[in-house]
Amino acid sequence: MKFAILISALLLVFTFSCGPTIIEGKRIEFAKRSEVIKGQTKAARVIELFGKPAKIEKLPGGEEKYVYQYYKEEYTHWWTLPRFERQRLEVFIKNGVVEDYRYSRESRDVITEEDK
Repeated sequence: MKFAILISALLLVFTFSCGPTIIEGKRIEFAKRSEVIKGQTKAARVIELFGKPAKIEKLPGGEEKYVYQYYKEEYTHWWTLPRFERQRLEVFIKNGVVEDYRYSRESRDVITEEDK
């Protein structure tokens, strides 16, 4: 009887013990990304759209690289891998204007229309 209670208790703990949701940074929205135009968008507009960068790197030749990152990890069940989404936007600024940018996205979940 004690063995059955122990097994039942463990099953309940594993069934209802979902892990935490971890969120770092702010989601990088498609509509805002589409407003960044190479050679036209000013650095101030980039900060207005996405906020303060997670990191600013000084590059050779007077360029700056603004790095924006977003990460969300969600544990749904103890027997499955966590769902996650990772976004990274790197904006290269020279003389106060966007020279280039790179966006990458990685996830373990369903991709929605707004992510394309």
